[in-house]
Amino acid sequence: MRRVILWIVALLITFAIGTGADSLRRYLFTKETPVAAPLEVTAFDIEKIPPIPELPPAANLIFDYNREKVDHYGALHILGPAPEGFRDFDYIELALPGIHESSGYITVYSENYNQWATADFALITERYLNFTTEPSKDKGFEYRFEGEFLVNNFASVEGKNKAAVRGTLTKIKDGRTLAERTITFRVEHMGC
Repeated sequence: MRRVILWIVALLITFAIGTGADSLRRYLFTKETPVAAPLEVTAFDIEKIPPIPELPPAANLIFDYNREKVDHYGALHILGPAPEGFRDFDYIELALPGIHESSGYITVYSENYNQWATADFALITERYLNFTTEPSKDKGFEYRFEGEFLVNNFASVEGKNKAAVRGTLTKIKDGRTLAERTITFRVEHMGC
């Protein structure tokens, strides 16, 4: 046992001497690093490039119907008096691909045509019309509609004060529902 203890002590002493000698060698033989002179920084004229404006995300409009048989093109006005919460509502501009259009869009107009909100998502079939809009620019109103077409050809009821679309229209601001009503719409001609 004595031999093992002496052997461990000899190892520790050898390690301490080697570490001390290495530290002493580094201390005595290293050169001091020279202190660098302070750098002069000159100002450059940087050309400011305006930031690239972010493009709004593309609308996700899904059209699932036969475009040769269905004509959904026109301005949807409320049939009868406007319900509570929608007194400032003007109409829904519905221009879906088909006989008149090659691409489509949906826009909701309100406040005497001063406010509008464009659909950022829509699912349209031969029978159903569902859409949500982005917030309007000034007041931030959003609209959601879930309803159905009562006719396949808007031209057959255009300007006749007859029901063309019926569904639930919801008016939203800052994530809060302001008004929600089941409304029937009539079709008026849109364009020239």
